[in-house]
Amino acid sequence: MRDNRPRAAVRLTFANPVSLVYLTVVASLPLLVSPWTEGQAFADVWLAMATAPSSLLLLLPDAMTGLSGWATAYHYTALVLSAVINAFLLGLAYRALRRNPARQGLTA
Repeated sequence: MRDNRPRAAVRLTFANPVSLVYLTVVASLPLLVSPWTEGQAFADVWLAMATAPSSLLLLLPDAMTGLSGWATAYHYTALVLSAVINAFLLGLAYRALRRNPARQGLTA
């Protein structure tokens, strides 16, 4: 029998309304913030704040590197990965809240 864990993880990350709204807001944040800021640098701060719980851990090595192309690539990769991690965690929370306790056999 096939293992459905990868499919379930993708479904939790991308196929529920809470995760989709979160990913849409994070993806559109640079477009929404950049007209009111001086440039792309402050829009990156907003992205880091929007992906805050996991981006704080993933961006720690980025604080010690310089302004090279690899550092920029790592910075944006860490922001995207932290947005996906947060969307997965939001999907887990959404599934836990929507779960029916009667269907699990839990009775009070």
